[in-house]
Amino acid sequence: MTTKFKNGLAKHPSGHYHYCVRINGRQFKGSTRATDLATARKVLEELRRQVLNEECGTRQIPTLKSVRDNWLQVHKPVHSAKHWYDVEMVSRIWLLPNLENRRVDRITNADVYQVRSKMLEAGRSPVTVNDMLKILKLLINFAIRQGYLKSLPFKVAFLKTQKKPRPVINAAKVSEFLFAIDHEARNPHVPVMLRVMIGLGLRESEVLGMRWEWFDQINQTYIVGKAKGKEARVLPVPSWLWSSIHAMPKIISPWVFPAEDGKPHRQQFCKKALHRVCQKLELGNVTQHRLRATFATLHTEAGTPISEVQGMLGHKNVTTTMIYVETSLGAKRKAQDELGKKLGLA
Repeated sequence: MTTKFKNGLAKHPSGHYHYCVRINGRQFKGSTRATDLATARKVLEELRRQVLNEECGTRQIPTLKSVRDNWLQVHKPVHSAKHWYDVEMVSRIWLLPNLENRRVDRITNADVYQVRSKMLEAGRSPVTVNDMLKILKLLINFAIRQGYLKSLPFKVAFLKTQKKPRPVINAAKVSEFLFAIDHEARNPHVPVMLRVMIGLGLRESEVLGMRWEWFDQINQTYIVGKAKGKEARVLPVPSWLWSSIHAMPKIISPWVFPAEDGKPHRQQFCKKALHRVCQKLELGNVTQHRLRATFATLHTEAGTPISEVQGMLGHKNVTTTMIYVETSLGAKRKAQDELGKKLGLA
């Protein structure tokens, strides 16, 4: 029996609508997998659009999984291992199970809210949920830069989170901290690496990537040759730090802190020793990056202009630098006392 197609569609005995159309001289036949006419028409229109787009040189819009896999492949040699792993892990655990086969231009607010609700129901914190949203926006923006779509297809705000005081090591505790690290660390590189973070304000990745060739012996400076912002900056090295770096046992290697395999130490190399000492001295959760904030805070308390601190940290915007500056309780108390004196109340 000959099947009669009306407007390109005909109902098959199985109950599904099949299509048979000719687009620019090419015939296309197949099943829409739809049992109702309205859905079948939408499928046919989508087919027409995709065929015409391909003939005009427009690429087919990919799924979220395709964009994610492409991002991981392109950015693995570019981003830090930690950032790459964060994108891979969050997308694998939360995004792909819910949106794996969804085209990036069809991700809606409802889709994002659904993922967010599942994370909150699983006991994840608002901070973790916001990290998921950041990574989703990162992947969609990657698709935008590739020309697959013009803007984000959804608009979901970040959850509001309660900001907590972030710990830094105040000036009175620095000597005690360094003394404890010297006795706690099992690898001689750890105390020096932590001194570099406090004394130069370098990121952990910048410390791990330090090279001897970037030291200027005459001017006693160090050039951060591999930085997050891709811009080298020259930092004067204080004498106490210079002597600590050059007092280390010399190993034939271009790296200042080589591991046993000759390559730089892995990420989080200092984490365990730093955590043990901070617990012992009751300093709070001082991470490697909080040592960078310690550098900024100590300099501002010493009277260093914020523009100079900005330059040493390598920030392009001073507002970013201000995020790193934490006013100590002692400085706040002193300011309160000074105000009391001016008011004649002290």
